[in-house]
Amino acid sequence: MKKKKNLWVKKRHARVFAFLRFALAPIMRIKYRYKPVKSDLPEGPYLILSNHQASMDPFWVSKSFRFPIYFFASDDIFNLKISPLIEYLVAPIPKSKSLTDLKAVKDVLRVLKEGGAVGIFPEGNRTIGGGQWEMTDAIAKLVKVSKVPLVLYNLCGGYGTDPRWGGKIRRGTKYTGFVRRVVQPEEYAAMSAEELFGLIKTELDVNDTLSGERYKSRRRAEYIERALYLCPVCGGVSSFVSHKTRFRCAQCGAEAEYTEDMKIAPPIGGYRKISEWFEWEKKEIVRRVLAGEKVCDGGVLFRESIKFKRKKKLDGDRVCIDGEKLVIAGEKEHVYPLKDIVALTMVGKKKFNFYYEGRILQIKGDKRFCAIKYVHVFEGLRALQSDKNEQKGE
Repeated sequence: MKKKKNLWVKKRHARVFAFLRFALAPIMRIKYRYKPVKSDLPEGPYLILSNHQASMDPFWVSKSFRFPIYFFASDDIFNLKISPLIEYLVAPIPKSKSLTDLKAVKDVLRVLKEGGAVGIFPEGNRTIGGGQWEMTDAIAKLVKVSKVPLVLYNLCGGYGTDPRWGGKIRRGTKYTGFVRRVVQPEEYAAMSAEELFGLIKTELDVNDTLSGERYKSRRRAEYIERALYLCPVCGGVSSFVSHKTRFRCAQCGAEAEYTEDMKIAPPIGGYRKISEWFEWEKKEIVRRVLAGEKVCDGGVLFRESIKFKRKKKLDGDRVCIDGEKLVIAGEKEHVYPLKDIVALTMVGKKKFNFYYEGRILQIKGDKRFCAIKYVHVFEGLRALQSDKNEQKGE
């Protein structure tokens, strides 16, 4: 007797998604004011790509479709007590952030072969400044291999409503999601991977800060220091403190309001938008580290992430990064050379993971902790080293 193949796509997933679309409707409408545009696409294998703005994005995208979508899920999803239940009900595709994951690619192709739709946020991370996060051309190569219709989906208003660095939901006039374009396999087959990648980036490029929409909250500036970690006036690192609608540098006193239309008023150091400030500090922090400075924070929690198990607490409550290494200090000093770290990525609002010798290690800070500055140092140094290697012909 032939053994029955264990399928990824199961009938119960359709029932679960139908229930979630119904159950989440009041939250979408009342709390977030989210109004998706329904798609008339019939059930079938699709690769659905969307920009990434807010924590609830997978639910928001799903609301536009009548069939279940199998989304990529990061390591942290599989460390929850209810992880086995999540896997049973919706079968997310495990994918480590910032890593090339061949198993995840195989799982995607398996779901598509079984007639399922796969949802991916190619940026891999929610936007912090409002603009598009960097993505790699690996997504175009995956589309080429998939040979199924490519659905390009736009979320608009998510950053204004629920910015990654923020602590409270804002009430805006516009928050919606819709299918921007469907590209058939025969259409993208005629494109080079570079051309297809350019198309994907263009069609998924959404920047709420350019929309002119307004998002109201009495605490709209709170925790902006999770994104703005360098003062352009005095150079202070993690010197800003936010309260309600305003934030202030504790070192030089530079102060501004974060306005309802997502601007900084008056400008600090000439910057009126978080995205512009963000791009400046990303380069400036690398320059300063190369000049010999260290970036440090105390009061952190150091843990190891192990799939389907609770995170394991490790020794260490202070983290530092310089031009050569990441150091976690506690009863002992734990040194991780940057050249041996495979990837370092921000997770959620106040955490970052780094991948070292097959382990997933995590730093979690307090409510004002800025994780992105460590990512900027690591990625900036890695990019410079890559450029040097190219010049040497390595």
